[in-house]
Amino acid sequence: MRQRFAVMDDESGLTVGYCRDVVGLTGDIMVGTNEKVIFEQFEFNEEFIENIAKTKQSVSNLYIAILDDEEKVIGSYHYHLPESYIIHKLNYNKGNFNLELTGILETKPSSVELRLWELLKCAQSLENNIWQGFSKEERSGWLNVTRIHSASNCFQSSRMDKRGEVYTLDGKHIFDFTTFFIALGEAINGPGGYFGFSLDSISDCLCGGFGAVGPFTIHWQNAHYFLERFEEEWDQEERYYRFSPQQYFMDLLTILISGGVTVNFSSN
Repeated sequence: MRQRFAVMDDESGLTVGYCRDVVGLTGDIMVGTNEKVIFEQFEFNEEFIENIAKTKQSVSNLYIAILDDEEKVIGSYHYHLPESYIIHKLNYNKGNFNLELTGILETKPSSVELRLWELLKCAQSLENNIWQGFSKEERSGWLNVTRIHSASNCFQSSRMDKRGEVYTLDGKHIFDFTTFFIALGEAINGPGGYFGFSLDSISDCLCGGFGAVGPFTIHWQNAHYFLERFEEEWDQEERYYRFSPQQYFMDLLTILISGGVTVNFSSN
């Protein structure tokens, strides 16, 4: 049976075990001020059991990892246990069981995000622009999923920073900040790619380690769609953004140019 999740020990880096499903990862099962998580059909990893016999018999800081179709880690969420989980011999000798833990989820993914992870489990078949038909909530979730995915070891190990490339953005599909960052991440790193989610984060990406560093060029077609469409939503979003779309647009260009990026505009 293919495993869909792994539980990893933050201290040792070892995989504690695997499970078929995780209930409560969205933080919806509260026990006091903590979140209860149930790892269904959990099974301890033999390598971890061999290791704890020599070193430790408890865990307190975990990562709940999402696995792709080849059972490789594609993303994870940190889970802290205020009271360490003591691993008894009776537990790891009984095969599959439902492991219940109570702790603190550093980040609680929405149910939409968890569903979107399914698209990254077979990344080879992922197509460009799959997000264009998403709802606003799904687009926001997709950007967060790609951000977490970019931090996974399997993604980082295969990524090399490119220089001097030209990346084309189709402005017809960019009508707010979220879709700009999704489109930019995809242009630079392919389907499901990531290259920032805010002004601060794109500054970090331009320093290296995210697929491209300056100098490179962004060819932004039909950029006027960004301002026109975003202005239509401005009254609704003003409390969240706290600045005008024109100011954000200029700040974005300033950061890109200071990072060695040439931005060209054209209209079709």
